[in-house]
Amino acid sequence: MNFLKTNKILIHIFILAAVTATVYFGNFSNSFSYTDDYKEIVTNKLVNPAVSDALEIFTDINSFHFYVPLKHFANYWLNIVSYFNPHVSHLASDILHVFNVILCYLVILKLSKSYRIAFLTALFFAVAPVGSNAVNEIAARGHLFTAFFGLSSFLCYMLADSAGLKHNQDKHFIALSFILYFIGLFFWPTIIVLPVLFLVYEVIRHPESRITTLRDRPVSGSAVSIFKGKMLKQVQHDKTIKKIFFRLLPFAIAAIAVAALNLYISHLRHAEETQSAVFDNGMILFFKLFGWSSIYKVPYLAGQYLFYSFVPPFFDIVFAPPLFPFWTGRAEYLLKIGLLDGFAALCILAYFKNKMSILSLAIFAAFLFPGMFVMYKTELISLRYMYFASIGVFFGVFAFLEYYVFPKIKTSYAKGLAALALGLWFAFFSVNSFVRKHEWRNPQSVTNAMLENKGLAEVWGWVLKIKWEPDLEGMLKYLYNAKAALEKNKAGYELQYDLVNQNIEGRIAYINKVSAKTSGKR
Repeated sequence: MNFLKTNKILIHIFILAAVTATVYFGNFSNSFSYTDDYKEIVTNKLVNPAVSDALEIFTDINSFHFYVPLKHFANYWLNIVSYFNPHVSHLASDILHVFNVILCYLVILKLSKSYRIAFLTALFFAVAPVGSNAVNEIAARGHLFTAFFGLSSFLCYMLADSAGLKHNQDKHFIALSFILYFIGLFFWPTIIVLPVLFLVYEVIRHPESRITTLRDRPVSGSAVSIFKGKMLKQVQHDKTIKKIFFRLLPFAIAAIAVAALNLYISHLRHAEETQSAVFDNGMILFFKLFGWSSIYKVPYLAGQYLFYSFVPPFFDIVFAPPLFPFWTGRAEYLLKIGLLDGFAALCILAYFKNKMSILSLAIFAAFLFPGMFVMYKTELISLRYMYFASIGVFFGVFAFLEYYVFPKIKTSYAKGLAALALGLWFAFFSVNSFVRKHEWRNPQSVTNAMLENKGLAEVWGWVLKIKWEPDLEGMLKYLYNAKAALEKNKAGYELQYDLVNQNIEGRIAYINKVSAKTSGKR
């Protein structure tokens, strides 16, 4: 706990909070700005205090594609406080992002024991455009809440091993970590694989847990001392394994239970009725989407998002990439795969200097791939899924710089150049994120931006024009236009064609079914 008792940390936290507020707090003047904002906040009866009771949020599972009642519950209470004022909702998201930045700083500081790594990681996480989707879109606030509880859980888990704890305090921290993790799962299940990070942390922290044989022999000593040494190692190994097992068991049980619940609600209960049923089937989707014959596209897609973490596009606030094909040329494919391999190499090199830095790669993987397995509709991973994963990206980069680059910078001239390079990178990120928040003021700007992109963006231009109101005939008109645009742009987009076609046909079938029920009642 000593690492929390320095003035330096307080100064860093103040700077991080001030920078984050400067970049993002201007968006509180925005209105509801995207289709999902209207669908989840304005027209969602579950979060309307005048229509529904709060208890319905937890019991009306027919309204869920994933069981995320706490996300709706938070929106319910914010609507009570704000009277559906979007400015209050934006401000709530901004404040939540500030807390996540602070938690990021504390977590990385605990892992790396380096003030510079922790500060730079949190600073770039605070302003990275790759996370602007989650902050600026009110409907994406579930990801902010999940990151808050996930980072808090991770921090509490590590604090359980701090020096100077009193009797049973470690167990209290583990219990608090579990509670925070469990709560976070019901905001959005992105953190479902957090126990994997805990396992990596434990294995790195306990070298004795990696002992699998008793081949180690003392240089000298009697047969009795050799035997006792072996037995002592075996006992130590067994105790460590047992301790890790029982620590992680509740987390694993919770993860399996929540995954099963979401698969049940998403796949079984909504298989026929939901407008995006084929996309809400949990991890089953992974094999439907990629298949064994195209599994090679997974590392390429991961490399694509790693690329967007460093060099975000000028305008891409919804999709990254915006429905571009996975394979656009051998050169790009090799570039993205090489980038992913390079990032893994940086993390592995940093590991030799600080064992905990390997968690940078684990954080990136653990929080990116759930978004790939549980894709929502046809987003092919929205930027919001990179909100949490980007922490691992910046942690890995700055850990490598700290251990291999900064020590070699000796002259004042070289230090100035290094500071200038980091300053320009930070300025680019800050300006990009600052500009992006204004683009969310007008929902039509999103549609226009999508229409400016080539190929299947035209399809989503029609889909995004749908007003989430009971105008079923109007919805159908836009959906049929989208289907026509899809057929026109089919060549070269086979994978996206199947996904988007199923999405559009699912929506049409859903609207026709609702229309038939309405006609029957009349």
